[in-house]
Amino acid sequence: MIGVGSTDVRLSADGEPSDGWRGWSGLDIGHLDPVAERPYWVALSLLPGLGPVSFGRLLHRFGSARAAWQAGAALLADVQRPPPEASETLRRLRRVGVESVYRRIESAVRRADGRILMALDPDYPAALRHANPRPAVLYHAGDVAAFDAVGVAVVGTRRASSYGRSTAIQIADELARAGVTVISGLALGIDGEAHAAAIDAGGRSVAVLPSPLDRIYPPRNRGLAARLVKSGGGLVTELAPGQLPGKPDFARRNRIIAGLATATVVVEAPDRSGALLTAAAAGELGREVFAVPGPIDSVASRGCNRLIADHLASLVTSPAGLLTSIGLAVGQKPVAVANLSGAEAMVLAKLLKRPGSVEELIGPTDLSAGALAGALTMLEARGLVTSYGGATFHPTLAARRLGRAW
Repeated sequence: MIGVGSTDVRLSADGEPSDGWRGWSGLDIGHLDPVAERPYWVALSLLPGLGPVSFGRLLHRFGSARAAWQAGAALLADVQRPPPEASETLRRLRRVGVESVYRRIESAVRRADGRILMALDPDYPAALRHANPRPAVLYHAGDVAAFDAVGVAVVGTRRASSYGRSTAIQIADELARAGVTVISGLALGIDGEAHAAAIDAGGRSVAVLPSPLDRIYPPRNRGLAARLVKSGGGLVTELAPGQLPGKPDFARRNRIIAGLATATVVVEAPDRSGALLTAAAAGELGREVFAVPGPIDSVASRGCNRLIADHLASLVTSPAGLLTSIGLAVGQKPVAVANLSGAEAMVLAKLLKRPGSVEELIGPTDLSAGALAGALTMLEARGLVTSYGGATFHPTLAARRLGRAW
């Protein structure tokens, strides 16, 4: 489910919730005034331990965030196992005053070129609007129109192999060319490759952060985050500016990714991976889950192979097959490349069948080490071949499209 924290509910003798709580789907919030409620939603969302489940319970019990705020410390009774600092934080926020708290947060969001989205707002992502539970308050930078298109999550391990990186790039590229918004978590590895490939294909990508808009995590991907916003995608987080990310925020990030996406694709994931949590959340929400198979001795693919073996995910055999599975057509974008020499064409043909190292290419191509190195250098310069770690060479997306015409 979206959000973290306990979902424990007090039950009556017949097994029904004793307070009538049925989750967000049973809440009547359509009558609430977004303008009047706004400061209270933002202020309450700053309380430690008050996730989407507890926020919804407050709305159920008090009828509005304003009424919950006015109840003072009594509202903490609806927070499942509140951390010790929750009471002190509430007292401090109430001393400052809800309007002052809201103005401070709103100003910080504006400085980060963002906006505040409540579950009451028309611009709140439609994919999350009926999720149970759903984030009460989101902080967003970028174009909200990115939420209107079909979204597919592409996620995986930070310690991706060259196979995983290449596969993530291919999948994200095809999705973007088909008009899909590629969703991921901005992490190093698979996430970052998927975001970048979607942008490079001229598409949109949305990153769900485990950190605030003013503290991009990981710092190494700040430039990528800026590219996402500039290219018509965006950044989304539950954390207000100034808040420090913690371990639970990574779990909440994974669940929001699953909620925003029509389908989730796990490219590479070891046994213990946040990507598997994203897949589990997608399954709970009734969304489609796909996994890319990997070698049986690959630690990075154990989670994916297990998802497939346990029938928790559908097998991905190609980017085009994935698009067909989710009801989309393969996008068309012509590739223009210069004529290749005989040696370049021979090397590229081998790589299109199977990526390999220099040692693995010398025999099949019957080229000298110097001629092979020269061909690889020219292919890299033409944007048809790339290497990971300088050891294994892979055909790029442009090369694969050229290969289809051979």
